[in-house]
Amino acid sequence: MKAATLKLCLPVIAMTAQQTAAGLVIPPFLESLHYPVTAIGSLISVAPILALTARLPSGLIYRGDRARMLMQAALSVMTLCTFLYSFAVQPLYFALVQAATGFAYGTATTIYLAFFVDALPPDEGRHHAMGYYAGCLAGGYSAGGFAAGYVADKFGYAATFKFGSLLGLTCIALLFFLGPSTSRKIGTESGKKESAQSVLASLKSILDPKTATIVVVALFLNLLHQMGNSLFPLCGLAVGLSLTQIGVIRALYSLCNAVTRPFSGSVVKQLGHWKLSRAGLPLQSAFLMLVPFFHDFVLLIAVFLLAGFLRAVVIVANTISMVEDVDATRVSRGVISGLYNAAGDIGNILGPSVGGLIASFTGIAHLFFVGPFMIAVLFFVSLWACRFVGRSVGLGHS
Repeated sequence: MKAATLKLCLPVIAMTAQQTAAGLVIPPFLESLHYPVTAIGSLISVAPILALTARLPSGLIYRGDRARMLMQAALSVMTLCTFLYSFAVQPLYFALVQAATGFAYGTATTIYLAFFVDALPPDEGRHHAMGYYAGCLAGGYSAGGFAAGYVADKFGYAATFKFGSLLGLTCIALLFFLGPSTSRKIGTESGKKESAQSVLASLKSILDPKTATIVVVALFLNLLHQMGNSLFPLCGLAVGLSLTQIGVIRALYSLCNAVTRPFSGSVVKQLGHWKLSRAGLPLQSAFLMLVPFFHDFVLLIAVFLLAGFLRAVVIVANTISMVEDVDATRVSRGVISGLYNAAGDIGNILGPSVGGLIASFTGIAHLFFVGPFMIAVLFFVSLWACRFVGRSVGLGHS
């Protein structure tokens, strides 16, 4: 990893760790205020919904020459809101703080992904760079969760929110060390062609098969992940696992994601990102379909490690597709970043509810067979629809 790429990766870790630190302690913090479980769930859901609404607008306003200013503004709002959590004890005030946090987080992460791609050094391999980016996301989740848990146990919830604010200030400070993005340099020399692209043209070209496929992969990948991640504890308890064993399996699954992503670029480069982004999700579904047939702790660890490895590889492959397969003169970097992140948000929101709906018909024991199978089938149908719509509007073939 080159020094310039490392500088781009550090804010990703700090930004993700800040969001994770706050997210970890919000449920117990609200419980300590005697909120009912239904109210806690509703208040937590405000942030991802507002993050989703921020994705496309922030992608549309993205320009390389103002990206850093926009990110610093969004991160300043996040940092202030993280500090204010411990004071927002009334439902309305907490909902407002949570909404502002979600919208700012959606804006910051959408713009930063586009900025990261544009600011990469010309001699940095993009396969490796996008692996580093995905790995830093996972690293930020892990580091933020571990640190926040320790701070909360030792010093309490208010101290944890202050710690999260400190991470936000660290991220803002790191942004000052970043240079202008490549798109800014090119824009200065070539009359800023990127800004000449109309919003309507960007939105219309979403129907391009390759762009639509990237969105479909991101959506179904997170749908499958959240369905399994949220409901596996119930499945594990049903087959006799202890909560400690369930925790170990989930921790190793997350660790596999974090460790594998930085090195997935080499695998993707050898096998091809387009093939992996299409084949990886059905393979991950196939491994998760084995869960109902294995009740042994060690065997379930093996199944989830294989599923975690495939998830990491597909995330990197799809991110590389976003960078290399989308024509930036037809779909701006900001728009594709917004669509990519919005699709992931939708998958995260739908995953638990879809899994619960399936389990209500099949029972929790059969969820991990029926659910992944249905997702794989719908995934292939969606890929076919991407090609059909692309041909219908005359945008070419994937």
